[in-house]
Amino acid sequence: MAEVKTFYFTEGNTVRQVAQPLPDRRDRERELREEQLRRRRRQQRKHAAMMRRKRLYAMYIAGVIASACALFVGYVNLTNSITTHMDNVSRLESQVTELKAQNSATQSRIDTSTNLGDVKAAAINQLGMVYANADQIVYYNMENNDYMSQYHKIP
Repeated sequence: MAEVKTFYFTEGNTVRQVAQPLPDRRDRERELREEQLRRRRRQQRKHAAMMRRKRLYAMYIAGVIASACALFVGYVNLTNSITTHMDNVSRLESQVTELKAQNSATQSRIDTSTNLGDVKAAAINQLGMVYANADQIVYYNMENNDYMSQYHKIP
């Protein structure tokens, strides 16, 4: 339990003399209490340092988890947005397909309802229209092939 220290040294053949007086019981107990107090304080400091490290580690882990959750939420929102846009695109594409079908049906109805020969005969016979002569045709050079702007009256 308690360690007993001996403070003897040998002088001569067999005579033992005390080098210094042995500490009394109160001094030894006081030294033991002080040593225990020092150990306890050292352990408390180690424990406090360990708790600080644990707290920092816990905050680090919480930050990592929060950032991972934020990334996952952002990813889910992004995929949801992409899905919504793709649904919108497919809906618009189906509308375009329907409009093209309607346009082609209308075009074929117009083509079948008018006869260009009848229009030509009515223009020549009823309205007195004639084909243009070669001197009445005017050619223009266009710089852009898309359109031509008219700024003056064409002769």
